[in-house]
Amino acid sequence: MEQFNKYAIRAFVFTFVLFCGLFIQYVSDASAVVTGHNSITLKDTTVKIIWREEIYDRGIKANVSVLKLNESFFTGISDPEKAVIGYLASTIGNECYTDGGKQNVKCKILTALKMESQCSEANKIFLKNWFRDEPSIAAQIENCKPTITTTVEKTFDEVKISTTANSIKISLKGLKLNIKENTASKWSEEMSFSLDGDKLTLIERTKKEK
Repeated sequence: MEQFNKYAIRAFVFTFVLFCGLFIQYVSDASAVVTGHNSITLKDTTVKIIWREEIYDRGIKANVSVLKLNESFFTGISDPEKAVIGYLASTIGNECYTDGGKQNVKCKILTALKMESQCSEANKIFLKNWFRDEPSIAAQIENCKPTITTTVEKTFDEVKISTTANSIKISLKGLKLNIKENTASKWSEEMSFSLDGDKLTLIERTKKEK
C-alpha cells in the first residue's frame, strides 16, 4: 500500500508540473494574441537592396535609367523590413503607373513587397499598425498620394539597409527630377528605427540636399 502511495504521489506531481507548464504556455500565447506582440529577431546584416542601372531602350533608341532590386532580399524579407521599405515606397516614386485609374497605382517596389496598390486601404492598415506610435508617419501614410510621374518627381537612386536584432537603419540616396526643365538634383537620408515586437519607432532621421 505504501509503495502504491509513492507511485500515486509521483504521478500526481508529474501531472501537476505538466499542467502548470501547459497553462503558462497557454497564458503566454493568449497574451500574444491579445496584445499582437510577436517577437521578431532580425539578422545582423548590411545589404544594398535598390539601385539604378542604365539600359538601352529600343523604342526610343537611347539609354534609360531604371530601378534594379535585390531579388533575394525581397524574397526573404521580414515584416518589419517590409513595413519600412513599404512606407518609403508609398511616399517616393518607384516606377509607378496607373492600372485602370488613379485608385489603382502599381509601383515596382510595392509589387516586389507583395503589397497592394499605392495608397490602398490594405497598405495603410498594414503600415499604420507597424508605426502606430509614430503620429507623423501614421498621418503621412493616411494622407498618402500616388507618386505618378509629373513635372517634378522624387525617386530612388540607391537604398542600403542595415539590421541588428532589434533595429533597422536605412541609407537612402534620392533623385529629384524636373522633367520640364530636364534637370536633376540629389539628396541623401539616414533613418534609424527601433523594433519592439510588432512595432517600429523612428529614432533618428537626417536629410542632406546636394
